[in-house]
Amino acid sequence: MTQSPSTPPTTKRPQMPPLPIKGILVSLLVVLLVVGGSIQITRPVPPVDAKATTQSITLPGQLSVSFPDQGESAVGTENLGVIASTSDQSPVAIASVTKIMTAYLVLKAHPLKPGEEGPTLTMSAQDFAGYQEGANNGHSVLKIAEGEQLTEKQMLEGLMLPSGDNIADTLGRWVAGSDQAFVDKMNETAKALGMTQTHYADASGVNPATVSNAVDQIKIAQAAMSDPIFREIVAMPQATLPVAGTVYNVNSMLGKHGIVGIKTGSMTVAGGNFVSATPVKVGSQTHYIIGAVLGQKTLQSLQSALDANAKILDQVRPQFKLYPLTEPAEGFGQITTAWHSSSPLKATEPVQIFGYPGMKLTYSINMTQNPLPIKANQAIGTLEIEQAGQTVLEVPLENSQPINAPGYFWRLIRF
Repeated sequence: MTQSPSTPPTTKRPQMPPLPIKGILVSLLVVLLVVGGSIQITRPVPPVDAKATTQSITLPGQLSVSFPDQGESAVGTENLGVIASTSDQSPVAIASVTKIMTAYLVLKAHPLKPGEEGPTLTMSAQDFAGYQEGANNGHSVLKIAEGEQLTEKQMLEGLMLPSGDNIADTLGRWVAGSDQAFVDKMNETAKALGMTQTHYADASGVNPATVSNAVDQIKIAQAAMSDPIFREIVAMPQATLPVAGTVYNVNSMLGKHGIVGIKTGSMTVAGGNFVSATPVKVGSQTHYIIGAVLGQKTLQSLQSALDANAKILDQVRPQFKLYPLTEPAEGFGQITTAWHSSSPLKATEPVQIFGYPGMKLTYSINMTQNPLPIKANQAIGTLEIEQAGQTVLEVPLENSQPINAPGYFWRLIRF
């Protein structure tokens, strides 16, 4: 009898105990909470920020000024821009008022410090030919000789005092290389300064195609008067030059009505034009009121422009002064942090601003980021007061209450 082979006995493997899924989930949750909590606590906190409690203010009163009936006029200051003007601001020929831009560009290209004369220029055959042509045509010229040497400052004196048309051309070629290149630079600069109604066709204003308006002339005068050498030259009653000898400032209003510049211009097509400046001293600061009168066409057109301009300055000068700004009870600004630490922002000094009646101001606050916590009475920001988009005053601000750092619980639960 045949026996079937025996089946080997089955060996049972020991079974692993079931995985503790609930425990693993709990462990993962704990890890996530620990990691997430660490991330939350170490995340940077939002910066301390503030809002101005007063967004804008208008100085009391209303500026009072009357302009001449004919032509066009405007008035402003060296830092406040145009503040009033006639309604008609059409482009008109400006004659030698053009030389404000010419002098401005010369000093931009070749800046001078007080007491400096600058580089020396030798008058070329082309320069002398330009002088002769201008003299023969009855233009306003500075007498020169071929080979004569003049410093930059002497050239600017010859440009602005006797109003040398030939010197304007010489300076333009020196700055830009050619007459046309300099004219291009003049127009580029006018565009950059926002002189939308201005077009320059030459450096002297002899060309009647050189046109502007009173508002634009305030803008270029505002830029030019920021240069102390420009201010010095336009205030000079006379100067002595090698060949021309003593030359006199054609601005006959200089020294009258407080006028310290800037430039006259007249010819038949343009009439009488005058852009002026008069200082207003407030404490240790000196501001300049700038007036522009263009297109005065009378029997004595230039004198009419001079007189009208002086009248404008006399009217507005007393209206410019320091105005105290009252601080709101809650401060000029208010800090409120995301973790509810708050403080008023107070000015560290009385706030006064140079301005005129009816001037509109806007406020903003620029915060400096100090390490937390911040003790009370720390300079942590600046009140920036703006007029027509330009910052005219900055005042330090301090917190009257401490700014605490956020606690661990807030750091942990924040979103």
